[in-house]
Amino acid sequence: MNHAILPLSVLVLISACSGPERSPSVAPRPRATLYEHATIRVGAPDWCTVDALLVRDGRVVAIGTHAELVDAAKGLDVEHVDLGGRVVVPGLHDAHGHLQGYGDTLDIVDLRGAASLDEVIARVVARTATVPEGGWVRGRGWDPNLWQSKAVPQHAALSAATPRHPVLLERVDGHAAFVNARALALAGLDGDVRGRDRLQGGEVLVDGDGHATGVLIDTATGLVERVIPAPTQDEQWARVERAANALVAQGLTSVHDMGVSPELAARFVSTPLALRAFVYVWGNAGLEAASTPRRNATSARANELVGAKLMIDGALGSRGAALLEDYSDAPGQRGHLLIPEERLRELVLRCVDAGLQPAVHAIGDHGNRAVLDAFADVEARRPELVRLRPRVEHAQIVSSADWARFEALGAIPSMQPTHATSDMPWAEERIGASRLAGAYAWRRLPGARTPLAFGSDFPVESPNPFEGLYAAITRTDARGEPVGGWLADQKLSRGEALDAFTRGAAYAVHREHELGKLEPGFLADFVVLDVDPLTATPRALRATRVLATVVGGERVFGALESGCADR
Repeated sequence: MNHAILPLSVLVLISACSGPERSPSVAPRPRATLYEHATIRVGAPDWCTVDALLVRDGRVVAIGTHAELVDAAKGLDVEHVDLGGRVVVPGLHDAHGHLQGYGDTLDIVDLRGAASLDEVIARVVARTATVPEGGWVRGRGWDPNLWQSKAVPQHAALSAATPRHPVLLERVDGHAAFVNARALALAGLDGDVRGRDRLQGGEVLVDGDGHATGVLIDTATGLVERVIPAPTQDEQWARVERAANALVAQGLTSVHDMGVSPELAARFVSTPLALRAFVYVWGNAGLEAASTPRRNATSARANELVGAKLMIDGALGSRGAALLEDYSDAPGQRGHLLIPEERLRELVLRCVDAGLQPAVHAIGDHGNRAVLDAFADVEARRPELVRLRPRVEHAQIVSSADWARFEALGAIPSMQPTHATSDMPWAEERIGASRLAGAYAWRRLPGARTPLAFGSDFPVESPNPFEGLYAAITRTDARGEPVGGWLADQKLSRGEALDAFTRGAAYAVHREHELGKLEPGFLADFVVLDVDPLTATPRALRATRVLATVVGGERVFGALESGCADR
């Protein structure tokens, strides 16, 4: 068979031939798969290559040359899969994403890239044509930083265009919402709301008459969200499954899902997905999930409850991130803490006592310091916190006085490269040049026991890991600007960036002994690509095509060409 003329995009496994029937009295030989004729990157730190990979029972049995593995496979019932010279890398992790949220975006109005408020409204109006009168219209992705005026919107124009539907539109970072008059009325926020406009960790923006402008910051979004009919658990799970199926097509084999309900966490543990999910329950309101089952080991793609997601502050774009000093472009404003620092320490302590890994969202330098202070306080009382490998999610703006504390406290910096390239056009205006030294500082925060764990924070950013790799090695936008990269001293090498999406992310969930590499004994998670991430040009890397994705030895996306089996 001439494999060169058969594309990998064929959606069925092609059997070249079948062997003779076995006698029922003869015990079948163990089944294995030999992936051959490929450039197989084994993993960090040196990213050496082999040309063949032997898999059995969902794990890597052997790696080496084709001849070596044919010999190693003697006695096995072997299926040969010719990869036709393609490139294989270990399965890619997204160390911070939101599966249900991404599934939601596949159904709601996509506002990413909208260049004006008028364009946002036009997209929403187009969707109202398919929604019954009175039904909610939801969207996500508006970003005033892309608009010429850069002004925070007010609801008058949106309300006039959508009089028969309540509308809620999440900002691109998920830390603010824009709603119309009908939504405000349903939430009891019509009329003068002074006295009810500020709450712990959030704010209802008001005009000079005390009327809501339509923008709600952080916890204030809950005032409207609570009147929206909640999806059933089956509907939530359908969105999770849809998201997982979409993500394996982008080369992801594992996702760290940040902030799910205890009920949904139990569904994860009992039900495998196309990829492997490491689940963190939402913990700011409490830790009722302490008794939730942690893992069902009956599947090679078993999901696992590993920790709790906590959140100390908001986002930089909406000025909700907690800063030690005023915002450079908004004197008198320093963001806000979503929960008191004492409450954070209490929750981290409860995580330790429940055996749950704490993963705390922190964007601003005040937020990051509060998290590190909480880890230090709890570690003094519960030294076992270090063994849980506490995580700081985002760690976007960190004071120089706190850089070394990550390694000292064993706090893993879980970061998202595309946040840097999305924020770079306006970040200096927001926080000033002096604070940029600790901004998106991928080289300053990790240490020997605190490796980088990279993700995307989808649906805030695209989940495409190759966009993340591109951002990590160039610190430029898709056009290659600014030339040389933004804050270029924090750029990573290709191997370092790929390590953060594989071995580093696996370490962050205590699975570095079986994920993140393609060595004997490791789970057979890998992706087949059209280019080599270690050698491709930056432009080609960003445009990488995923040809096939394998999780636990099972093909979950794409096609692989199967030859005759050795019997």
